[in-house]
Order: sequence, then C-alpha cells, then structure tokens
Amino acid sequence: METTATERLAILEAFAESASDALLGDDLDGRVTTWNRSAERIFGYPEGEIVGQPTRQLFPAHLQDELTQLYAGVLVGDQVDHLETEAQRKGGMPIPVSLSIRAFPDASGRTVGTVSIAQDLTERRLAQASLAEVEARLRGGEAQAHVGRWLWDVGTDAVQWSDELHRIHGVDPLDFSGTLEGHLSCAHPLDRDRLRDVMAAAIVSGHPFEHEYHIIRPDGGERWIYLRAEPAMSSAGAVIGLRGIAQDITDGRFTPDRPSP
Repeated sequence: METTATERLAILEAFAESASDALLGDDLDGRVTTWNRSAERIFGYPEGEIVGQPTRQLFPAHLQDELTQLYAGVLVGDQVDHLETEAQRKGGMPIPVSLSIRAFPDASGRTVGTVSIAQDLTERRLAQASLAEVEARLRGGEAQAHVGRWLWDVGTDAVQWSDELHRIHGVDPLDFSGTLEGHLSCAHPLDRDRLRDVMAAAIVSGHPFEHEYHIIRPDGGERWIYLRAEPAMSSAGAVIGLRGIAQDITDGRFTPDRPSP
C-alpha cells in the first residue's frame, strides 16, 4: 500500500530523531527552524532554546562570516559536502565537525531554507592523536632496542618494514621494493634459501617460528638478525601472511668468518 505524504513525513522525522549526527534546518534569514536530539547532544542547546536563534552562533566568532557566506551560497545553488570545520557548543567549547549543507525547497520547489548535517569528529580526532602518539613511542622503543616490525602479505607478495627495520638493513624506504624477494635479497647468500624455506614452512604449518640469519647492508656492513613471526589468519582460518619482529643481535653474537658473496 502506498504511503501518504503525512506518513512519509512521519518516517523522515523518525529517521531524523534517531540519527547519530546533528540534523538542523534554518530559514532564509539564517535562523534555526528544526533541531534533532543529536544536535542537542552535540551542541548543548535544548530545542526550545536554539530554535529561532541565528545559526551562525553555532560557530566560533572567527568563522561566523565564512560560514554565513557558505550558507548564502547554498541558497543560490551551491552544495557543501563533508567540510571539516569547527563548531561551538553552548558555553564556548569548540567541536570539530564535518558539515554538509543543502538547500530545502517547499512543495512548489521554491527554496525556503537549508538543511545541515553536522558529524562530531571529536572521537575520531582523539583516536588519530592516540594512534600517532603510540606510533611515536613505538618508533622510539624500536630504535633503542634495535627491533623493527615487518609484515608479509602472501596474496599480494607485499612486505612492509617499520622505520627501524629500514635502519637496521641500511635500506632507504624509497629503495626498498616492498616484496618478498626484496626482503630476502638482504640476507647473506648462504642464508637466503634457508630463510625462504623457514618462512614458507610457517605459511604451510600455520605455526610461529624463530630464526637467526646474516644480512649484508648496501654499504658492505654485516649484521646478525633475530627473526620472530606468527601467521596472520583470515576470518576463515586460512594463513594469509606473516607478521613479526626483527632484532639486530650483532653486538651480542659471535660472527663466524664467511666467504665473500
């Protein structure tokens, strides 16, 4: 059975109220006309307090003129999609948001205002900052312990090294092929086949492994590497690669004489 206009409107209102993003409308004078619960949560204004107030007050003073011009442009046909900017909660606290704006027509097609979606980016920004901090600490720890991280994706043959692993091998990231052959080529010729076999066996068995081998750096320097890895599994339980650590153990290991490669 076909829904009526009233029923469609009720459905849209239900969607608006259940949305996790702030949904708000404003009129041609730039005043708030509609306000959902997420808008109240994100901006801190109850509906009864913000409806009828200038939309520009939802943004800090230094951005209000810029946002007013954006809204004016939307009224004459522009669109704003996922603009990352700064809004302002009641009380003045800044909020990073992703803002999308569209013109809103009436039944005759005449523009009577705009509708906006504001996505709160606070959690994402905090997560990005936390990841950056963890990465910075991890890089510092790698450099102190001479331990690098690596990953081999069997399906694409891609090998990824952390910054410390590039330092250990003396290989500039721009000069590294990022493949298994590129990884193996750093090993001493007398160790290369054995390293390949150990890694291949781990893919077949699905078991973690430890291995020591000798590398030759591009400058001719030689180092001993302790390698430890565990299989990376798909959701179906198949082995799709290896990931692990590699540590420079040269200073604590006797290096036997070897023929030149």
